[in-house]
Amino acid sequence: MCMRFTLPILLAVTGYCLSANAEISANAGLSANAELNANAEPLSLQQALQHTLQRSSVLQAYPYQQRIAEANLLQAGNRPVPQLNVAVENILGSGDNRGLAGAELTLSLSQQIELGSKRQRRLDVAGWQSQLQQDDYELVRLDVLADTTGQYIQLLHLQQQRLLTEQKIGRETALLNTALERSKASNLHEADISRIKLKLLRSKIALTTLDQQLELQRYQLAARWNAEPDFSAVTGNLSTLPLLPGLAELQTRLQRSPLTNRYLTRQRLAQSRLQQAEADSKADITLSAGVKRNEAQNDTSLVLGFSMPLYSAATSKSSRLTAQAEQELAATQQQLNHTELNLLLKHYLLQLNTLRSVIAAIANQLLPQAGHLLTTSTAGYQQGQIDLLSVLAADEELAQANLELLESQSRFHLILLELERLTGQPMALSGPVPLPAMENE
Repeated sequence: MCMRFTLPILLAVTGYCLSANAEISANAGLSANAELNANAEPLSLQQALQHTLQRSSVLQAYPYQQRIAEANLLQAGNRPVPQLNVAVENILGSGDNRGLAGAELTLSLSQQIELGSKRQRRLDVAGWQSQLQQDDYELVRLDVLADTTGQYIQLLHLQQQRLLTEQKIGRETALLNTALERSKASNLHEADISRIKLKLLRSKIALTTLDQQLELQRYQLAARWNAEPDFSAVTGNLSTLPLLPGLAELQTRLQRSPLTNRYLTRQRLAQSRLQQAEADSKADITLSAGVKRNEAQNDTSLVLGFSMPLYSAATSKSSRLTAQAEQELAATQQQLNHTELNLLLKHYLLQLNTLRSVIAAIANQLLPQAGHLLTTSTAGYQQGQIDLLSVLAADEELAQANLELLESQSRFHLILLELERLTGQPMALSGPVPLPAMENE
């Protein structure tokens, strides 16, 4: 049974699979912290991502930023408001204009009329600014979730490395017991027993170091959602590798990725700013109407007005040139980043295919051969036909092969994570397939 976790509705960050039957290997790392985490439950990748989405301090700031963007959008849609104008003339003078005798009072309303669709251009700019902020958030969310997933993979790697170390200690303990049995027949030098004990001691020290690294990695993972670890281990199996889409399909996904959308939004924002600069180059007019009271003549009249600013051609031209340069820069950056992203996509895909071949070679050829070498060497040692150094060398070959396999599997998933962050989508084509089964088809 294989369970594949992706983020519903949200942009998926990871497409590799977590096997339910792999909990045995994941739980192997529990023994080191059994006293501290007796009641703790294992953590799944889905739970880790949910905790991150709910508690990440980086993501918590977005609702406030979104409210600011919405307020700016509302502000951009405001039309010029009417103005009330009051003017009093010929007061506090001398002669006939003493006091208010010759006062002239003008009361009028004026309204600015925007030309060149300025309001719509402001709305366009504010709308694309809001969309750019949304795109930035999507990228930040991808980065945050990818970071959590990367820490999760590293913890899973340490758990499986601890299991390999325990297995190595078991083999060395069995070899030590065999050596002690042979020593009773006076068929073994004391130096050989000391050599095995020394190797066993190094392995136990390595196990203690791994326990410390596991504890530190648990805290690093939990720090992604600002909490202390309340889990004993993580579940998963790095040996399960997903099938990958082809290059053409990946390039299609890249065209729909949040990163590509952000570059498109930036270009459209620059284009909207250019259109706004062109609209701002058109002068607005102001119309006014009101009444005028003449106290000296005791009469009232209607007042009409019209005004228009005299724009400087140099100022208008400089604004348009600035906006045009920004648009050209955005278009150039989009093209350059499109080329760069496609090259990066091919690089990741090549690395994944190479790692898949390496993992297959280790799993199907190197590991069986190393296991066979250790088995025959141990049997020969028990019969007195092979010396101790040959057995220790065979055991080291098996341990190194296991470690190389684990390192390659972890690297595969980390590169796959980068590929998924690049496209914003999970990479599994037809579900998870264990490597040996896939290679034998």
